[in-house]
Amino acid sequence: FFDEADAFEDVGVQFHAGDWTGEVLTAAPVTVIDGNVSVGKISWDYDLGLLLITGDLRCEHIGRLGIDLVVGGDLIAKTLCLNTLNDHALVVGGDLRCDYLAEFGCQVKVQGKITCPEVLSLMNEVVAGGGVQGKLIDGLRGEAVAQVLIPEALTADGFFDEDKFSSLVRAGRSPFKA
Repeated sequence: FFDEADAFEDVGVQFHAGDWTGEVLTAAPVTVIDGNVSVGKISWDYDLGLLLITGDLRCEHIGRLGIDLVVGGDLIAKTLCLNTLNDHALVVGGDLRCDYLAEFGCQVKVQGKITCPEVLSLMNEVVAGGGVQGKLIDGLRGEAVAQVLIPEALTADGFFDEDKFSSLVRAGRSPFKA
């Protein structure tokens, strides 16, 4: 944390009161939005940080995160392909609704329920206080992911490929076997 302290001084904490809408939300080391957010994607320029949204977050896609993301209300997204290299977390105070959710290196904690056809958890855990409405695929490691994913989402030697998986879901294709 203290390795980045000099960068924090230049940008400081960004605070926005009220709802925020835009194509790209670029988070500072600490960004607090007291309201709802509707955005295409989230970006950041630092090795660590916190994005706190007190209301709901509507987002097209959330991918690799280099920050902790805390949403006080509901999170509604088309695709979530979460990887933080096991350094950060996604915490949602309400419900989480999406078409695809894959965790491969991100702690996911949802106070409400998760509504998603298939939830893939490969490294950490996905916790939903209100349960998962959909199929939770948990505990697959290494080559075992080939049991549930199509070859286009895997490396040549049969392991999970983050970039291929994300590309498939962002293109509207299911990475899961029928």
